[in-house]
Amino acid sequence: MENLKDFLERKEIEFYFDRDIKPYLSLRIGGKARLIIIVHSNRDLEELLGYLHRSRHDFVLLGGGSNVVFPDHFFEQIVIINKTPGISTAEKNLLCVNAGVTNTNLLSYNSDHRLGGMEFLAGIPGTIGGAAAVNAGAFGKSFADILEKADIFTRHGEMKTVDRGYFGYRYRDSIFKYGDEVILNVYLNYDEARSEEIKEKIKANIAYRKKHHPSYKEHTAGCFFKNPVEEGQKISAGKLIEQSGFKGTGYKDLFVSPAHANFLINRGGATFADVDEFSEQV
Repeated sequence: MENLKDFLERKEIEFYFDRDIKPYLSLRIGGKARLIIIVHSNRDLEELLGYLHRSRHDFVLLGGGSNVVFPDHFFEQIVIINKTPGISTAEKNLLCVNAGVTNTNLLSYNSDHRLGGMEFLAGIPGTIGGAAAVNAGAFGKSFADILEKADIFTRHGEMKTVDRGYFGYRYRDSIFKYGDEVILNVYLNYDEARSEEIKEKIKANIAYRKKHHPSYKEHTAGCFFKNPVEEGQKISAGKLIEQSGFKGTGYKDLFVSPAHANFLINRGGATFADVDEFSEQV
């Protein structure tokens, strides 16, 4: 670990030992992490991943921490938080986006540069890398619909470009969700559109979320449960939970949102064990 500390200091990469992980997670659940590393450039991220691979350090990589909870006890593995900010046009109708870019910042960039087709991401918390890994989606569209290819860091310690098929996309799932490879950049298809049109779609999607979802100020992970699929048709998990009588109910410092039954909200003192027990009840 001392060699890693020297490496981080030499590269001037932000890091913290024995630090609370809660502030980096939307649900604010977890204990202390042995080491948190925050990376602000793709070059630093690539060099760090190479170093960790050669030195055989285990790590967990986060984007916005918007659908993650950590154990209540001391977390021994290294935590990397990706805040790489780059967005650029790769080729006609293809946008290259660093995995650490937030969905909000991407949409702001798109509206300024008249790049349409990604407005369904409006209101989805977290980063582009996280959205790509979990196949995030809303309003009838998913990340798989806009992804063309990606640059990744493989389990063998190599940088590689892969196409959409490599992700093995399914409903809210891909091989990266619980895998051991890292998304560095994604290449997204866009349509040329007027800025006003893009902004109106974003505004409408945000308005819908504000009306039907709990406040963004609440500590949530967004929709907590996947919508079950029966005979090829998705069934609303929120409606099933509401029909089961859980809407608005609580367990210790957790409760099911009265605005939308698929949101679990942390009042501030919930633990990993609480989430585990309450989600199992639901």
